[in-house]
Amino acid sequence: MTVFANKQDFNNLGLEQFRQSHTHASQDCSICLQPLAVHPTKDGIPNPKCHAAIRVAACGHIIGKDCLDAWLEVGHTCPTCKRLLFEATGDPITQADINNILRILGPSFGEDAIMVVVARLMARQELERARMRQAHEIEMEKIKAEEMQENCDKFSLSDEDFLDSGDEIDFDEADDDKEIELGEDEDGEFEKEEQDEDLN
Repeated sequence: MTVFANKQDFNNLGLEQFRQSHTHASQDCSICLQPLAVHPTKDGIPNPKCHAAIRVAACGHIIGKDCLDAWLEVGHTCPTCKRLLFEATGDPITQADINNILRILGPSFGEDAIMVVVARLMARQELERARMRQAHEIEMEKIKAEEMQENCDKFSLSDEDFLDSGDEIDFDEADDDKEIELGEDEDGEFEKEEQDEDLN
């Protein structure tokens, strides 16, 4: 599936001119629901009730040319099948975008009908942004949890940290050694007492 880098690349390479033919079935634009000019007229003059069509090469859907131009001001998918046509900019719809859409489609379809469609698209974009924010928050929580676990692992002590030599420590024996260093003889009496007796 080809996804173009931006709208300009899609407009240059992703659209095919639509050739009118009597063999085509009549169809309506999936954006404005008005009939498309898919059949040639007898006198060659375009039917004012139908508007020019263009084909999206990636999926083959036929859409009103002006409608697709307006759609791509704020969208990046096929309006019929929602197939991704080019990478989204991530920018929200601006008043300038709405003004461009109204300028292109307003004379044909009326401002109210266009604003209903734009409002629906803006609501869809807001839902998508909310979904992306939620996914981002979940990812950040996951990263924090992993970092916290790594920090806990760094400071946790194992049995090996206490007994590096593999020898067990006998704390009673260590106390006896300390008492001898402080001046106790093997009988448990202090040397000072013996010295006092020698003086008498």
